Amino acid sequence: MSKCWNCGIELKDPHHVCPLCKCIVERDETEEPVQLYPFLNAERGIRKMQRALNIYLFSAIVLEVLLAGIDYRAQGRPGWVILIGVFLVGGYVTLRVLVSLRAAYRLKLILLAMLGVAILVAIDIETGFAGWSLNYVLPGVFILMDLMFVALMVVNSREWQSYIPMQILIIALSCIQFVLYYLGLVTRLGGCVLSLTAAILFFAGTMIVGGSRARAELYRRFHV
Repeated sequence: MSKCWNCGIELKDPHHVCPLCKCIVERDETEEPVQLYPFLNAERGIRKMQRALNIYLFSAIVLEVLLAGIDYRAQGRPGWVILIGVFLVGGYVTLRVLVSLRAAYRLKLILLAMLGVAILVAIDIETGFAGWSLNYVLPGVFILMDLMFVALMVVNSREWQSYIPMQILIIALSCIQFVLYYLGLVTRLGGCVLSLTAAILFFAGTMIVGGSRARAELYRRFHV
């Protein structure tokens, strides 16, 4: 059951917008959802996947220890062992996020994008750290995520306002680049400025075009 936060009416049928005042409705989180076919065994399947992920994690740890021992005996460079470890951890986190019941797909997309950037940064470090991963890839990923969420807003027009928090998150993540620039890890400021400007413009455009529905979503989420 959903309830309109503005006029207070309760809606038995699933609605995202109140039919009376056109404001965003809130779902009663205490109400247990009824699982129908084919979702009767969904949670059981998730538990099996999580058990398999635990086995994967243990196997990855054992493999990484063995590789570290081989590298130590051969007196080679430990970089390749670290890189393999990054890929193993990346695979684990990716699978963990994808099988999660509680993580929204919007957040999953951002987490997977950041994981991809982390893997590329590890490759950059292993190959001598030329800085391309932070100077070009990172701001490019932020701009692509902005474009992706705008496209999703157009496609999923009934719930376009639900992507506003993701736009705010991208703005916050884009600001981290300036911290990396201050630390000397990012050497080209242009990409930082471009990605942050694009994120702010996309958010401002959403608020202007969205009008009252966009402001209602901000109030519902952040009370501002």
